[in-house]
Amino acid sequence: MKRIALMLLCIIHLQAQDSSVIPLHNRLSSRNMRYATFQHAMQLMEERNARVLVETGCARLQGQEAFYGDGASTVIFGHWAFLHNAHLYSVDISEKNVENARQLAAEYLSAISLSVNDSVAYLKAFDKQIDFLYLDSFDFEVENPEASQLHHLKEIQAAYDKLAPHAIVMIDDCALPHGGKGKYIIQYLLEKGWKIVAQKYQVIMTR
Repeated sequence: MKRIALMLLCIIHLQAQDSSVIPLHNRLSSRNMRYATFQHAMQLMEERNARVLVETGCARLQGQEAFYGDGASTVIFGHWAFLHNAHLYSVDISEKNVENARQLAAEYLSAISLSVNDSVAYLKAFDKQIDFLYLDSFDFEVENPEASQLHHLKEIQAAYDKLAPHAIVMIDDCALPHGGKGKYIIQYLLEKGWKIVAQKYQVIMTR
């Protein structure tokens, strides 16, 4: 009996530890380039009691390819929000992408608001305090890296005054030539005293 009780306690403990990876189950392999940083971000959100999540650039592919190719963050963070009494606000300039994300994340739409808009304009008008900000709009081009980098800098500048004191900022596609999407955002936040807490394909920063 003692052995069975111990096994049950171990199972309960593991389930508690794994709560941050539930939205990743059967979606991303633990070897995927985004898995560790997605998990880290969700752990931080849980620790910091995040309630308002914002992403720029929504899921735009269908099926398993959506997760392997782009990460399908709308589904992953929408699922996390659904489980934690939080809300994900997602914006994309493409109506087609927004409709695709709506279909892909259909199970969690009660915890997701999707908008068609320019992300900079959307962030400027956003009227809530942001606990978690995920930046992944405007495709990065190696031949013209500054177009994406400058757009993302404008996003963080537009959102900065709305970031909660405990806010988490996460940037996708950073491990690319010329500094990837996050080059100027990272510089901007470091100059304001933020620190890098994870630096892989994605970068996570906190105050």
